Amino acid sequence: MEWFEMKCPYCNAEMIKGTIYGDRYKLKWLPDTKKLSMGIWATGGIELGKGGGFAGRPKVETFMCEACHKFIIDADTEANL
Repeated sequence: MEWFEMKCPYCNAEMIKGTIYGDRYKLKWLPDTKKLSMGIWATGGIELGKGGGFAGRPKVETFMCEACHKFIIDADTEANL
């Protein structure tokens, strides 16, 4: 079992390691300057995590701060830039 210690960069509280799961498609980050295509597609967004489609349920490992409700996601962006 891996053990991680992560301090929140906002409030310095200890963060909890967990996972955000999607339903079918990969989660994508889209800057506020871009809009969804046809109101539903995040075209050109950065994919977060692994899985989705036929590869299984999409998920991304995340750290959450219970004190200030911030999340930290380590996105694998090399394939998306």
